[in-house]
Amino acid sequence: MKIRKTSSFEKMLLIVGLLILIIGYMLISKTYVVEGSQLSYGFLQTIFLWLLMVIFIILLAIGEDIKEGILIEQLEEIKSLKEALLKRKK
Repeated sequence: MKIRKTSSFEKMLLIVGLLILIIGYMLISKTYVVEGSQLSYGFLQTIFLWLLMVIFIILLAIGEDIKEGILIEQLEEIKSLKEALLKRKK
């Protein structure tokens, strides 16, 4: 089994995901302090939107990993078909 290298898209996705986590946490804490440490509609909305963004980043990462895995499998299958055809030709 070959070890797959991370693509530039995956590296960028990691950086963006970490920024969303950090900035989102800071904004949620700021909203909590501004709202007076009570549960309000603005606070719930902030948390919900932040969680949606985190879930979206996770789904993007999973989708990219699945795509890369499928491409690697297809490449291996094409190589084996090529070898089989070359053996049959000889």
